[in-house]
Amino acid sequence: MSLAALRGALTRLAVGCALVSGMLLLAAVAVTTASVLRGAFGRPILGDSEIVEMLLGVAVVLCMPLCEMKGAHVVVDFFTQKLPPRGLAVLDAVMRVVVAVVVAVLAWRLAIGGYNMWDRERDTMFLQLPFWWGYAAAALGMTAWSLCAAFVAAESLIRPRHPA
Repeated sequence: MSLAALRGALTRLAVGCALVSGMLLLAAVAVTTASVLRGAFGRPILGDSEIVEMLLGVAVVLCMPLCEMKGAHVVVDFFTQKLPPRGLAVLDAVMRVVVAVVVAVLAWRLAIGGYNMWDRERDTMFLQLPFWWGYAAAALGMTAWSLCAAFVAAESLIRPRHPA
């Protein structure tokens, strides 16, 4: 598979993750709005915070693969702005590998945590929503993020980008 084809496939995956993230954010807004409106009449939605915190946690993780593919992370280049393009590419690749490894470890731990939540049948206090699905969704998002970071690391070594 060519570099361009792999970039295209990972970008489509990242866009899909971001679209799901947007839907989760809209759902969180809808639950919050409904709870506030019902609260005005003394009948807030029971467990609304449980729903919103799970939705937001997964939504944040699902945005990160697209952020990685677009190179949209915050970069502080005060000390590195005078480096030659090849030096910047190597430094960029090293940092992306670090991100890929750290995020892969977090995905692994989330998967184990999700399995433990499923195995122990842990759920939320008010709505008895199972915790495992939030862990599993976050682990999938972090796995996609880790793959994207590893690809961008390899790509930056093969084809250095010019800083903006």
